[in-house]
Amino acid sequence: MAIIDNVAYSWSMIQLKSSIIGDQGGETGLFIDCTAIKWSAKRKVENNYGLGGQPRSRGFGNVEYKASIKLPYATQQLLASLGKGTLLSLGQFDIVISWGNDLAESVTEETYTLKNCIFNESAMEVSQDDTSIEHEYDLNPFRIFSSTAQANNVSWSHELYPKL
Repeated sequence: MAIIDNVAYSWSMIQLKSSIIGDQGGETGLFIDCTAIKWSAKRKVENNYGLGGQPRSRGFGNVEYKASIKLPYATQQLLASLGKGTLLSLGQFDIVISWGNDLAESVTEETYTLKNCIFNESAMEVSQDDTSIEHEYDLNPFRIFSSTAQANNVSWSHELYPKL
């Protein structure tokens, strides 16, 4: 379990900033309201076989990055208004996800960057008796990296394939 100054990481600690307008790392980055976010980096790994049907080595293929975000309707409308009235017109943007502990004396922060995200749909889904309107959008990131990897100047290959 990840802990910041004896407090476990939790949803209430997450903040999202985006470069949709301005610099996501600075004061002009846009804070994004969402009800869920998920991301993953997955690389293809296959065993190579030889005589006897046993693995002899391992081969590595492409890395695939996936991310999605569930946005409330008000946030969808705000983001669409920053483009040409649709999420599709926003172009590429970064999202920085950070955890901060305001209760601690020294705030420790961990971040992940979803690089060059782009929306590939503009959608609506709502049903009878819904009390809130939201939709999950694919973010189609070009790359995902942690603040630890970035601080250590770790290239994407060393981040994914340490000590090969």
